[in-house]
Amino acid sequence: MTKTTSGKAAAMRGGQRAAAVTPTAAQFEAFGAMFDYFNRELFGGVLPAVILNFSRHANSLGFFAPLRWEGAGQTRHEISLNPSYLKARDARAVVSTLVHEMAHLWQQEHGAPGRRGYHNEEWAAKMDAIGLVPSSTAAPGGARTGYRVSHYVDEGGAFARLFAAMPREFLLPWLCWEPTGADGKKKPRPASKVKYTCPGCAANAWGKPALALVCGECREDMIAEGDGAGEVVTGAADAEIQRAA
Repeated sequence: MTKTTSGKAAAMRGGQRAAAVTPTAAQFEAFGAMFDYFNRELFGGVLPAVILNFSRHANSLGFFAPLRWEGAGQTRHEISLNPSYLKARDARAVVSTLVHEMAHLWQQEHGAPGRRGYHNEEWAAKMDAIGLVPSSTAAPGGARTGYRVSHYVDEGGAFARLFAAMPREFLLPWLCWEPTGADGKKKPRPASKVKYTCPGCAANAWGKPALALVCGECREDMIAEGDGAGEVVTGAADAEIQRAA
């Protein structure tokens, strides 16, 4: 009798723990599982742990920001997805943005990143290798390199195969929807000013997007908020969102 009661009590406690999982915990558990899966399968497990985040960065589907977080005597990189597009895009497109940013992380750790978020040929070659084709238009024929480069999926490549095989519980369980203009509601205005920060002295400045600013004190290139090393919203991405809406 005691054994049965204990079993019921344990089951109740287990149910309470399961019920106590918060939306935040569930969302970031899936986010971390996706990162770990593609790190292992596409990058051979060589990518370091990062801060995974969601950020409404203007005109960006996601971004990679190097060495932005400090704690426990360490500094960590950040990968963010823009929650404004999580529901408007299909699941594979959202996951491909994560992997796009992971390619930036790979280059930061194992290659030679372009300055101020420039997508260079080394990064483009890595994207090809993992099954995402770099393109400024997110479609065939676009520029492979530059400051504003997206991608499209190589249907015969590694990413397409691994996404199809990925456990579905790794998909984000919570999706954010925001007006994008398709339903007549107000479309968010593009940012007219961007915050720039000096990596040396942390001085800030504000100016138009895509400026090349230099800190007068440190002579360091100032970095735009979001770093510019990320997947931008292109005309093709807008069309994809309209189809999904």
